[in-house]
Amino acid sequence: MKYSIGIDLGGTHIKAGLLGADGKLSCRTVVSTHVNEGAKAIAARIAQTIYQVFEVAEKQDKKEIVGIGLGAPGLIIAESGIVHFSPNFPGWSDIPLLNYVTAELGDLDLPLYIDNDVNVMVLGELHHGAGVGYENVVGLTLGTGVGGGVVINRKVYHGSWNTAGELGHTVVQPNGRKCGCGNHGCLEAYAGARHIVERAQQQIADGRKTCLDSGVLTPKQIAEAATAGDELARDIFSETGRYIGIALTSIAHILNPQIAIIGGGIAAAGENLLFQHIREEFTKRAMDIPGDMEIVPAKLGNDAGLVGAAMLVYN
Repeated sequence: MKYSIGIDLGGTHIKAGLLGADGKLSCRTVVSTHVNEGAKAIAARIAQTIYQVFEVAEKQDKKEIVGIGLGAPGLIIAESGIVHFSPNFPGWSDIPLLNYVTAELGDLDLPLYIDNDVNVMVLGELHHGAGVGYENVVGLTLGTGVGGGVVINRKVYHGSWNTAGELGHTVVQPNGRKCGCGNHGCLEAYAGARHIVERAQQQIADGRKTCLDSGVLTPKQIAEAATAGDELARDIFSETGRYIGIALTSIAHILNPQIAIIGGGIAAAGENLLFQHIREEFTKRAMDIPGDMEIVPAKLGNDAGLVGAAMLVYN
């Protein structure tokens, strides 16, 4: 059996795991990131997790480890191993992260790969999650922001300047809410966690009745209130679903994927609160074409980043 190591670089933790050909993760390890220590110090901590995986792995596994993949947030120039920009790491600009990690690994002679964290999430779902059996896949992660990734013919599509897949900045409402990117009306401005809370707070401020407390509000609390029947909360999620459906309509018309996979914390709201509204809006707006794009929740959960990063070795 062949194995690969997946690294999930986050702003708080660096996680690593050993992935077998069967898609199962083992030998997991985690260290703190310490984002303010600088790129070379973080590269050293990435190397630390890799060595920890080797220490935990069985002897027979070590001989069969064929490569290492790293998923990182931000604009990643995958083929050259450079982090052009990352919102999670202050001051990073054109950081040759793979070179730094390679230097820390010394004589450990294994190929090393890197890509954007949402790209690797989609890659993980393609090979071992909700996308098994498909060739052309788009993915959305609904969290603090809205990330996206595109796989065409089972390969991550990076575009001409490595910025393809910014699906969260698909405009769904011209002259709408201001997004963190500076534009107005992006999907992220309606389906990102902060914006979901802000929309609920605005309705509470406008005097709408609800069980929610606008002072201490999270998407999870809104989802729980919606499940309990709170009308404002249910409307917030149905509206969110409709905006996602609008974005997916444009994405489907441009890319014609077989399946859209949606993950992240907001997606945990589930079928009745969110996914049925996504599908209803998509069905209402999409052209009548020979095949229907499926819209499904992600399956791998918190493991998607590790699994997808490890799959970079084979992609």
